[in-house]
Amino acid sequence: MGERRQMNGQEKERWYRMLLERANRAGTFSHSAGIRITEVGDGWAKGEMEITDRSMNPLGIVHGGVMCTMMDQVTGAASCSQGSTCRTVNCEVRFMAPGVAGKLYAYAEAIRMGGRMAVIRAEVRDDDGVLCAEGTYTLRLKQGFFVEE
Repeated sequence: MGERRQMNGQEKERWYRMLLERANRAGTFSHSAGIRITEVGDGWAKGEMEITDRSMNPLGIVHGGVMCTMMDQVTGAASCSQGSTCRTVNCEVRFMAPGVAGKLYAYAEAIRMGGRMAVIRAEVRDDDGVLCAEGTYTLRLKQGFFVEE
């Protein structure tokens, strides 16, 4: 229990494709918010989102919940990248600069991947590379592959 089986290269590529398909599936909250996971690798993931009027708060800047959701999506993909499912247990977020126009880019990378828990660092940057938000997420892992639908 909690044991992680190492995937071979072919299994990893198949797993990453499946994660991308599931993360970007139509009808999900993140999809409706315009958040898209663009890449997944061993313990890391990237995503992006076009800033629209729907992502703004009353002050005319990107709502903090949008950035939290972006980071939650990429941390989830990163933590599942080694063959598990996950659930966010906790997150600590710091807002550094407002997002106002263009695109936002999220990146997450594992600080620690255990058998049952992962700690992932995430960030959101704007088109100019300015750090808009950063956070540390803790996720509970459940080892095992998704059942193919």
